[in-house]
Amino acid sequence: MINKASNFLNQKLLLLIFAYCIIIACFSFIKTNSNIIIFSETDINQDINIESIVYTCEKYDITIYYPATKNKKINKEIKYSIDKYIYKLENETKYYIKKDSDDKFNLHIEYETKKINKDIVSFIFFVNYTQGKSIIDSEIITKTYNIKQEKKLELHNLFDQNTNYIFELCNISKETLLKNSAIEQKKLNWFIDDINNSLDKSFDGYSFSNKYLFLYFNSNKISSKYTDIYEIKIPWDNITHLLKKNVYINGV
Repeated sequence: MINKASNFLNQKLLLLIFAYCIIIACFSFIKTNSNIIIFSETDINQDINIESIVYTCEKYDITIYYPATKNKKINKEIKYSIDKYIYKLENETKYYIKKDSDDKFNLHIEYETKKINKDIVSFIFFVNYTQGKSIIDSEIITKTYNIKQEKKLELHNLFDQNTNYIFELCNISKETLLKNSAIEQKKLNWFIDDINNSLDKSFDGYSFSNKYLFLYFNSNKISSKYTDIYEIKIPWDNITHLLKKNVYINGV
């Protein structure tokens, strides 16, 4: 009788251990798969509103458009980045004496949006400084977020660091830029040398859509013009061998 009771308890204990193992395995599976990134078609403007700052005073004018998501933390970070440009303009014009009505400074910022899926979004900001009709400076800044996870994404979040992905992306960029006859050859040669010497700092920005990786270069590195932003557009299908195993193109 005692042996039967002992066997029953042992069987019950084994069942409990087995059930516990299944729960742990399921939890681990869910946790692992929460990091999976699947590229898919999505409405680019869904859940993103446009905010604006329009301000004018004697010394300068400001016109800024920036995105507002449903995530307060991300919105705060974006606004902080925008505010830095405003503070910079205020400091630079603090002791500035305007000569005439056409001598005012202007800060203009607008943006584009690209999406990998409903959670991952890239914002590309175009920043332009002018004085009167003269362009002082133009630059691009980019930010990519996983809105759901409140996480900023970098290239290394998608690319396998065991591959030489920065080197390959730089080579693709160089090949593309060399085909652009509008770029000054002398400056381009210097720029290519700079890429070779500083691979990890080569890009001025990057963004992700569900079909392409976009790499950006500010014009002051390549051209005497301050208005041009050079964009390298790379289909994901061409660089799938560089991506992490948890990244799936078009759900494949």
